[in-house]
Amino acid sequence: MIRKAMNDCFLALIHENYKFNGAAELLDILAAIISGFAIPLRDEHVTFFKMIIIPLHKVQTSSFFFEQLLRCSMLFLSKDRNLAIPLLQGTLKYWPFASYLKETLFLTELQEILEVCEVSKIEALVPKLFKRIVKCISGSHLQIADRAMCFFENDFFLNILKSYKEVTFPMIIPTVVHLADNHWHTILRESLVALKTILKEIDPYAFEQALAQEKKSKELRVTQDPEERKRLDDKWAKLSAEVKKKHPDYQEPDVPFTMKHLVATYNELYAKIYDKEKYVSI
Repeated sequence: MIRKAMNDCFLALIHENYKFNGAAELLDILAAIISGFAIPLRDEHVTFFKMIIIPLHKVQTSSFFFEQLLRCSMLFLSKDRNLAIPLLQGTLKYWPFASYLKETLFLTELQEILEVCEVSKIEALVPKLFKRIVKCISGSHLQIADRAMCFFENDFFLNILKSYKEVTFPMIIPTVVHLADNHWHTILRESLVALKTILKEIDPYAFEQALAQEKKSKELRVTQDPEERKRLDDKWAKLSAEVKKKHPDYQEPDVPFTMKHLVATYNELYAKIYDKEKYVSI
């Protein structure tokens, strides 16, 4: 009964309320319960991990209970290493934006997950994983970039990098070489120069080949080409114009994360949680 009540609280937190002041305390209790689970895990425990523990990462207020959530996640992985792959998928799927604190927390968890993962089982996730790491390194926030650079000091991560270098080198090397020459922060630029040297020592031929590759394949591309983005936007504008001709009452949907629609004004849920004055007026 107690576990069922806890499940109901977590499901409401994930899908309805997005805010619950006792989440950290419940996760502390849950950690004590998980540590007593027998091995192998029962099906209901695996289902709980996939349906509650992983989706809790997407809650906007997860930074308030992330330490306890990370402990529960790692306890599950200590019971069954095979759960590392679903957790890695969930972490990449629910990766935060516009919050450097949550992104730093996700990077910390990501590094711990990779230490548990078997290299042979993450081949399908390698492009997504390294695309995310490269985006963090090339981002504008110094703390996130510095935290992402710490991955290259981890032997498990370097093992993945070497094992799938035909995929990872074309994604990492052009960005690292560019930032090593142009990054605005002196200390981080020195770290990038050192990283460039390390990558070159791993496989000089693959390094030069990745650097000389002018057009990366679409699957391995980290950023979208501006011309391609403009072409797609023009295509949607043309389609919208055609629809308006046939249906004069048609109104274009408000697409988030564009110049016309800022995140704070678009996301009413965010406003309700963090902006009390706006919450009163809504």
